Parts: sequence; C-alpha cells; structure tokens
Amino acid sequence: MKYSKTFIANIVTVLVFVLPLFGFEIIDQNTITDLVTKFMGVVSIAYVFYGRYKNGGINILGFKKK
Repeated sequence: MKYSKTFIANIVTVLVFVLPLFGFEIIDQNTITDLVTKFMGVVSIAYVFYGRYKNGGINILGFKKK
C-alpha cells in the first residue's frame, strides 16, 4: 500500500474522537471506554513482565537463571 499508515491512524482518530464534538456519532462512547481500558490493561501486564525480565534473574520465558 502506498498510503501512509500514520495518516490513516490520524483519519481514524478524527472520525472517532473529533466528529462527535460536531454531533456526528461514529462509535458508541462506552465501546471506546471499554477498548481503552482493555488496551491499558494489556500494556500494564506487558510492562510488568518486561520490568521483571529487565531486573534480571530470569530469562525471557520467566525461568530462573542458575
């Protein structure tokens, strides 16, 4: 595809967050809240796993190093 993925992401952002300010409802706000909450949960879980690995003493799969 010869179209910028970043630009596509910006278009989606405008459709989802900016248009409702002008009265155009693209997606239910509860759905957005649910998606953001789940995304943040996944990010926080990944951060905890990465932080523990970075601390040392375990390998990438979580097994203790000898």
